[in-house]
Amino acid sequence: MKKQLIPILITLVLVSAYAILQNSGARAAPHMDTAPSTDVSFSQDVQPILERRCSKCHMGEFTSENLNMETYESLMAGSQNGPVIVSGNASASLLVEKVVEGEMPKRGQKLTSEQIQIITDWINAGAQNN
Repeated sequence: MKKQLIPILITLVLVSAYAILQNSGARAAPHMDTAPSTDVSFSQDVQPILERRCSKCHMGEFTSENLNMETYESLMAGSQNGPVIVSGNASASLLVEKVVEGEMPKRGQKLTSEQIQIITDWINAGAQNN
C-alpha cells in the first residue's frame, strides 16, 4: 500500500508546484493588452519611480547609454540607441521591455509588478507630460 501512495504523493506535489508557478508568473507580468488607466500622471506616478529606481545610472552628469530620465523631455528624447518609449504602445517600448525582462535596473531592486503596470498604463495612455 505504501508503494502505491508514493507515486500519488509525487504527482500531487508536482501538480501543486506547477500551479503555484503559473499563478505567480501571471501576477508578475503587466497587462499590456488591457485598457490603460488614464489616471496615471507622469509627474505624480511615473517620475517618482524613475527617480527611486533609475537615477543611479540615468540621472546626473553622466548617464548610461546617454539615456537621461531627469525630465519628461529628456526621457522622451531617448538614448544613443533611439527612442525608449513609443507613445501609446508599451509593448513596443524599450523601457517596458527592459524592466519586464528584469534587465533594468541593473543595480538595486527590480521594479515591482505594480510599478511596471503604472509605467505601462502611462505609455499606453499616450505618455503625456502630465
